[in-house]
Amino acid sequence: MLNTPFMEAKWLWLPQEQRDERDRRVRFRKVFELDRIPEKFEAVISADAKYNLYVNGQFVHHGPARSTHPVWSFDRIDLAAWLQPGKNLIAILGYQFGVSNYTYMYSGASGVIFNAPGVPSNGTWKISEDPGYIRAVAKGSAQYGFQEFFDCRKSDRQWLSQIDYDDSQWESTPGRVAGVMPWHEFEERNIPLLTNKMLPPAQVVSASGHEATSDWREVRSAIISYHRETPEYHEPQEVENPTCLVYDFGREVVGMLHFTFEADDAVDFLVCEKLDGLTPRITCPGELHTAYGGRLYPVPGEVNEHELTLPWGMRYVVVFNRSHGHFKCEVTLRECRYPLDIQGKFTSSDEKIQRIWDMCELTQQCCMADSYIDCPTREYAQWWGDALVQSQNTFRLSDDPALLRRGLVSMSRQLTPEGLTYGVTPGCAHMCILPDYSAMYLVTLLADYEQTASLAMWKKLRNTASGIISYFEKYITPENTIAFDERYWLFVDWCNTLNKVEPYNLIVLWGIRSAAKLAALSGEEADRAILDRCNALDAKLSKGVKKLLDDPSPHSAALAILLDIRPENHDLWLKNILLPLLAGNHDHPVQPDAYFMYYVFEALKKAGYGKEIIDCISRWWQEFIDAGCSTAPEHFFSEKVRYTSMCHAWSAHPLKFFSELLLGVRQNAPGWAEISFQPLCIPGAKFSGIVPLPQGNAAVEVDWSANPPVKKITLPDGVKLIG
Repeated sequence: MLNTPFMEAKWLWLPQEQRDERDRRVRFRKVFELDRIPEKFEAVISADAKYNLYVNGQFVHHGPARSTHPVWSFDRIDLAAWLQPGKNLIAILGYQFGVSNYTYMYSGASGVIFNAPGVPSNGTWKISEDPGYIRAVAKGSAQYGFQEFFDCRKSDRQWLSQIDYDDSQWESTPGRVAGVMPWHEFEERNIPLLTNKMLPPAQVVSASGHEATSDWREVRSAIISYHRETPEYHEPQEVENPTCLVYDFGREVVGMLHFTFEADDAVDFLVCEKLDGLTPRITCPGELHTAYGGRLYPVPGEVNEHELTLPWGMRYVVVFNRSHGHFKCEVTLRECRYPLDIQGKFTSSDEKIQRIWDMCELTQQCCMADSYIDCPTREYAQWWGDALVQSQNTFRLSDDPALLRRGLVSMSRQLTPEGLTYGVTPGCAHMCILPDYSAMYLVTLLADYEQTASLAMWKKLRNTASGIISYFEKYITPENTIAFDERYWLFVDWCNTLNKVEPYNLIVLWGIRSAAKLAALSGEEADRAILDRCNALDAKLSKGVKKLLDDPSPHSAALAILLDIRPENHDLWLKNILLPLLAGNHDHPVQPDAYFMYYVFEALKKAGYGKEIIDCISRWWQEFIDAGCSTAPEHFFSEKVRYTSMCHAWSAHPLKFFSELLLGVRQNAPGWAEISFQPLCIPGAKFSGIVPLPQGNAAVEVDWSANPPVKKITLPDGVKLIG
């Protein structure tokens, strides 16, 4: 038998043979007694795919962290704070997607497993399908989950809280022992549990009193039902008997909605991130990128409650009263985010600069859950092309490499036969294999070393790195370039006018050089061959990419400057390509999107053009704020991206550039053992802040309005100031 934390526990689920597991929810209950409340009552729990754990009616946690079979994640939780002398109730809602998506790979098996002193999951537990959930409903998006339909007339929340609840008709099963497939091994999540605080009731910002249509009952898609309506939105005080209410959380939030409501008939709801005036920006039926919402059937005359099963991202919640009769509703949200210990601070006398920092800080927080995620409203997925930017954003807020490291390991567990990483994992994103993202995987391995001064991740994952290198070795052409592989997706950036093969080759060269540096630093016998292979590939690619740069795009020029390719052309490229790009207003014929501007800014920072970077951010990111965004959107605005995500951490990189340029703190050695302090002079401005370092916090004060200017920095022990 395998040595697992679940030795006495069994995987529990209802029989699955010949059953449709899609969007299925199963209830689990166990009552047990305690003479006294122990100081510590440690439980371990997991589920395939998800669980919501309650103790004595109180919500405890949503999990487990996403993982890939056969190494499955489990959570360790001290339940002592929720226990009481006498009888206690463990209640678990188990959820199964039943299909693969961009956060999960379905392997044909489902289950919940739990172990705590005296109460392992086994044949003494009671199990039941939850009859309140209506299945076979529309998906919210291709990348994540379903809409949620629930009938309060058929189920309630008492099974979660009442110890004497009648579960005598529920089933039991002996279960399956730990260590069975597809969960052959267990792995502790090694990142903190998610937050679960309740956010206060939202404010109603608009309403409609139109007559609801009658042809909605047969439609199991809240968004299609919505588009059969003809709402006209007004200020809420102007609508006497509202059919529709729009709640605003005041900012982007990520979590599980909780409804407390009274109604005579069904209540539909939708979530979105943007208003056009007073009108919610809801995706049209022909453009169903995101369609999260659902329907709740109340018990008439009673106060009904329902909390959603999975976290969604949103700012606004649109609620429809289908009966046009009695209606009361309160909407709250159980926030589910990574509990980032934010030490990094930034204060600016320039209100515009301050608001951009605050917007980007919230963006990064909303894109951190059990992994780095993007588009929490649409995808909730871990795209590895974002990881370098996300990690650098994180390190300006906290010295916390946990999500970067967990992601590096996760990416190594889903590979093509030729060694490429998937672009997004875990999950079924077989159409999202991006060789440029595999090259960026090598870059992020180096980023982990630069932050931590530890080669642990390289040594753990060098075989994955070697496989990626092998792919590029195999497909280098006689012209010493890597040709576009039509089996896969060459992304580079959202820019339709870009010749992507040029920057792709530069990204590959960057990845190869990153792996070479790590192999040289390690110096172990296993790394010598990798270093030799990288050097040989570097020699070829360096020759090839030089020939591609006679008329470079902004993307290629920026990467070539960062990699010191054709240095004799750098000044010309800066003058004729990159600086005019920044001075304009998204009007360059080959316009990098918000994502790739990170690399453009990096090149200009290297060349000493800090003022130009700050000026560009001040203008372009201000557009997001002027549009009412609380978080940074996925794209710069245009008609082509009307339904873009309004929260995407690859657009939050002003965090890095404000820290490095306005606070002036830049890293000069691995693990931040050495830093430089050269704040950019902005006449009349004041900046202060904290830059978190592995050794502690660096405190900065800059005042360009003083005479003479004030430039102060206090460093923790172990950090050397140079320059």
